[in-house]
Amino acid sequence: MALAACCSLQNALAEAPLLKGMPLDAYLESLTADGLRIIFSSDLVSADQVLLEEPNPADPKSSLARILRPYGLKVIDGPSGSLLVVRDELPAETTEPASSAERPPLPEIIVTSSLHRLHYAESGSHTYLERELSTRIPAAAEEAVRLTNRLPGTASGGISSRNHIRGGEVNEVLFLFDGLRLYEPYHLKDFQSVASIVNASAISGVDFYTGGYPVRYGDRMSGVMNVTLREPTAQTETELALSFFNTSVLSLGRFGSNDEGDWLVAARRGNLDLIVDVIDPDYGSPDYQDLMLHFGWDFGPLAKLSVNVLAAHDKISLTDTDVGEAASANYDNKMFWLKWNANWSDVLQSETIVSLSDVSDDRTGSLDKSGFVFAFLNETREFKAFEIQQDWTFAPAERWMLGFGFRGRRQTAEYRHNSAKTVLAPFDQLLDNEPFVALDFDLSPEGAQYAAYAEVRWQPIEKLVVDLGLRWDQQTYTMSMNDNQYSPRVSVLFRSSEKSEIRLGFGQFYQAQEINELQVSDGRASFYPAQRAKHVVANFKRSFDFGVDLDVSMYRKAFRTLRPRFENVFNTLTLVPELQFDRVRIDAFQAESRGIELMASHGSGGDSLFWWLGYAWSEVEDSTANGKIKRSWDQTHTGKLGISWRWGSWNISAAGEVHTGWPRTLLTTERNSSRYSVFHTLDARVSRDFDLPRGSLTAFLEITNLYDRQNPCCTEYSLQAGPGGTSELAVRERHWLPIVPSLGAVWRF
Repeated sequence: MALAACCSLQNALAEAPLLKGMPLDAYLESLTADGLRIIFSSDLVSADQVLLEEPNPADPKSSLARILRPYGLKVIDGPSGSLLVVRDELPAETTEPASSAERPPLPEIIVTSSLHRLHYAESGSHTYLERELSTRIPAAAEEAVRLTNRLPGTASGGISSRNHIRGGEVNEVLFLFDGLRLYEPYHLKDFQSVASIVNASAISGVDFYTGGYPVRYGDRMSGVMNVTLREPTAQTETELALSFFNTSVLSLGRFGSNDEGDWLVAARRGNLDLIVDVIDPDYGSPDYQDLMLHFGWDFGPLAKLSVNVLAAHDKISLTDTDVGEAASANYDNKMFWLKWNANWSDVLQSETIVSLSDVSDDRTGSLDKSGFVFAFLNETREFKAFEIQQDWTFAPAERWMLGFGFRGRRQTAEYRHNSAKTVLAPFDQLLDNEPFVALDFDLSPEGAQYAAYAEVRWQPIEKLVVDLGLRWDQQTYTMSMNDNQYSPRVSVLFRSSEKSEIRLGFGQFYQAQEINELQVSDGRASFYPAQRAKHVVANFKRSFDFGVDLDVSMYRKAFRTLRPRFENVFNTLTLVPELQFDRVRIDAFQAESRGIELMASHGSGGDSLFWWLGYAWSEVEDSTANGKIKRSWDQTHTGKLGISWRWGSWNISAAGEVHTGWPRTLLTTERNSSRYSVFHTLDARVSRDFDLPRGSLTAFLEITNLYDRQNPCCTEYSLQAGPGGTSELAVRERHWLPIVPSLGAVWRF
């Protein structure tokens, strides 16, 4: 029996081709053809490099480290489950010529085929944040999307997972998950949006654009958050996680005789309700859950199909007796999509997504603020969308690539809103107030959105890449006139050397009012034309020999055709903002945002030590009938920094921020005419890895606002009894997050 097995093994080995001596780039391409998805630069892997040993055909991924080591290279995890070949900072003794070994890596990822090479040589500037960073950098509630708050061009108070990008509103960010547009991507969306509905453990990473992005991205005018789905790297992977914020389970893997299939299941429950029950059971119960299901099968080059489901449910009931405010809500968010990827040839690829989205919101609220206002609100919203989208990439020549695609979505919505607000004297004469306002809406808009785009990417010389693109969008809703927009965009990438690059971008970016964004709770029952922003951006990057990367960006955004927005000018931390007496309508006919950003960094998430240091100068102003007024999130100076150090089984990290205080409005002053004091905070995280008989365990302690800084955010007014039975106006400041600890563990096996 044993002899027969040995003979069979000997015959198999004799029949297997010997790969030692094969060109390294050809071997990597063969692995890519077999589905391993390896991305490498032709400047790193040269034509004279060959395999110095025989790889293990049963486990080619593990063989890569040994094969690449002699050339001072290594492999790390890349976007969407890919593997990136990069230079090893501590290479082993190399056998290739010194001149080749000292060649630095390009800042862009370039693979050998013309289609992929031009695809990764995108001239627009963006940041890729891998999921693993959220396991090293402090991120409240273990939210990977909060990593974007660590970049100098974003502004956030720290409670919400949403942020302002280069002066824009928080609703100006396009949120994509696995290519699908998410319309309401956050849990507790009317209550500070504390978490996204996408479980952080189910994502591979985030491509984050802050301006000048390609024409394939539309509908939002300030930024793009493109979240990619995690792919399995083993036959089966499982993660069980528990912390103060979440309880989560994830399982993913591959199946089939040749691993043609893959699957993922991720479920999460928020633990905020349990925390509130312990701290203040009378305050209420914020509860949320989400579920992600994915099933994929690779039928061959022309048919890689997947079926996906994402569902989220929120139930919240809160009461703030100090200000006489109460609110409750139920949110249901369900998405189903089919995805088809096809490689028609070496130069032609396509991706098709067919999706259904179903969103429903129910919300009630009441306010009894003695001496100021009495109000109530009942609201139900329902939204459905059916969408087909397709994207094509065609590279007919070594230096040309054409991208084009279309979107078509049919949408329906229902609004049922009833509210009443009584504002008492003398406050009924302040701001935009009236003594009594009642609203009653029962609306059912429906219609469609269409979009098409085309982009040409041309590399006239080795150091220069030019992108020219044009996008068309149209909205055809009832209750509004048809609206068309045309968005030309141009961007240029010039690599002055292997260590330096310059990027320039210009373009129009429109944002239509979605059919589920009707502002009925503020009394608006019709849709406004699309808003417009013109982006002008310039970016310079330089990699230095001592391992530090420098990134300098300058930008200007000119906003036009703005629709009215509504804000609470005194207190934004409120349960039912529409009912407060400080609610105002802002009619800006245009706005402008400009700034300069600097970022220095060393290392990456795969290194034992990495750090970053960022600074931004910026300003954003609305032009109104009363002149130019700072937007409420304007912060002139911003500094952000962080460090993470892996020492054996320990990882220690910290991230801090300091910025100019946001504009402040007082009862007797013009809106945003003063400022709150300087905002500063420091977050820290310590984790320890333990090897277990089965898998590994990571235990962590994370503290938000480590030294409990009271950063002011809001001004709250109340009436207090004075002498002789009179009432006196009392003023107090409210603050952003206090010190917030979180203890948790993740078991991976």
